[in-house]
Amino acid sequence: MGDTVTYKLFTKKSMSLKLPKKSIGFIANLGRKGFYRVKYDEYTLLDLKMLVDEKQIPAIDRWSIQNDLFSLCVSGDESVRNYLDFSDAYYDEDSYLASVNVAHNLSSLFFRAFDEEFSQELRSYAVNYLKKILLDLGWIPKKTDKHTDAMMRGFVISTLGKLDDDEVAIEAGNRYKQFLKNSSSLSPDLIEPVCSVVAWNGNSKTHDELTRLYKNAKTMEEKLRFLGAMCSFKDEKLLLKSLNFSQTSEVRYQNMQLPIMKIATNPYGKKILWPWLKKNWAKISKKVGHGNPLFNRIVASISSIADDSMEKEILQFFKSNPTPGTERTQEQTLERIRINSKFLRRMRKEFTTQ
Repeated sequence: MGDTVTYKLFTKKSMSLKLPKKSIGFIANLGRKGFYRVKYDEYTLLDLKMLVDEKQIPAIDRWSIQNDLFSLCVSGDESVRNYLDFSDAYYDEDSYLASVNVAHNLSSLFFRAFDEEFSQELRSYAVNYLKKILLDLGWIPKKTDKHTDAMMRGFVISTLGKLDDDEVAIEAGNRYKQFLKNSSSLSPDLIEPVCSVVAWNGNSKTHDELTRLYKNAKTMEEKLRFLGAMCSFKDEKLLLKSLNFSQTSEVRYQNMQLPIMKIATNPYGKKILWPWLKKNWAKISKKVGHGNPLFNRIVASISSIADDSMEKEILQFFKSNPTPGTERTQEQTLERIRINSKFLRRMRKEFTTQ
């Protein structure tokens, strides 16, 4: 790829641009300055995959090319397999923005298809990518770490744990046992990720331990780490216990949306959260107060637990239980539910049709 930059303003619905001869790949919307998505043909994508792999293009564009490609999967203008194939180019990615986005996208594909037969194919892509990052970062924070390394390490550990990676489950379990004996044995950045993985594989004894750790924590920051981990169980009864705990005087009202948001993204929380929300809506509404932006987060979380077969019921519920100040979020939430449902149906079609 040369260093030629051409500017052309598109003033019509359809326009064409001639590329220089012998150009290997080109980037539209260089530097991601414009607010639009770019769809490349398969030959250009092949060229770009090579250029991304060899880091011959700027980090912002390495991020934006796959970001556009993933968004086109969601909108139905690209196949998921094309994205998975393209993601191979990011195995040695050194830019945080690109690598964290690929990590999020690959893991989100698996969790979207959590109950589907083809989910294992998606899981393998996510596990391979995340394990490479963890291998590079290591479990132990280093003095040379950037703040993004700490964030990435935490995300990768907790996500690999929820992808049921045995090595991470064992390592997290060992570090948790040490932590119970000596609280300074675990870096603050790793407390929630490690406790979350232990909760994922845990039981009611683990729930009791995390509740005790929450109650004994000295600062609010510490408390929220344990509260977050309490939302990572697989057992629905324990997740309900965490939701009910969030409504007690132990949890400040400005933090009680955290368990709702966390359990909304837990695939084992999907069946229980909507009935629990309906039952507790009036109580939550009274606590939070009308017009409080916190309620928008609670409303938005519904898009992670519902499909479009529930749209009428949710719409009716919002009408019967008005929460002023959340009207726009309600519309966005219902739209996101429709988008997610359509995306999953297309994935089913793509992965079950040989």
